[in-house]
Amino acid sequence: MAEDWKIRRDKQACDKPGCPLPGSRSYFAVLEWPGCVRRDLCDACFTDLERRCQGGEPPIFWRALRKASGGKEPVLDLASLRVLFDRLGSVDDDRARALRYFCTLLLLRKRVLKMVPARTAEQEQADLVVVDPKVEGMAPVALFAPAIDLSDLGAIKDELLAAIGEKAEPGGE
Repeated sequence: MAEDWKIRRDKQACDKPGCPLPGSRSYFAVLEWPGCVRRDLCDACFTDLERRCQGGEPPIFWRALRKASGGKEPVLDLASLRVLFDRLGSVDDDRARALRYFCTLLLLRKRVLKMVPARTAEQEQADLVVVDPKVEGMAPVALFAPAIDLSDLGAIKDELLAAIGEKAEPGGE
């Protein structure tokens, strides 16, 4: 079961001469479907990818930032995670829906999204009903928890945090 949740990271370096990605403070992390592969791209490479996607499906991405201390450990960009939440809502795939659910949990924890009471029959059936309090008039989003084995939960959390570039907290929530 845990293998179903594995987000693979593309280990190939950019083949563009002089690509600034290895030393960049910020970069784009792109999640490619259906293989569930994460690729990290510099701004120029991401712009090229977006250009190639015109007329097709836009890429699912978020902005990742490295800590200012000079380390290479990325930190979570909540605005990009919020964009990822929206983009995953446009993908009709069980893994995308599950990843969106876990993004929602992170966004709830960081108070970017908030839970609201259910107003419709579909929302009554949902596990979470959320809105972004900063988006006036936003229609509530109903989310359903993915079916997972509880023994896989730790691995799933670690995979999601690794995918978005945040370290898992030892013994954390």
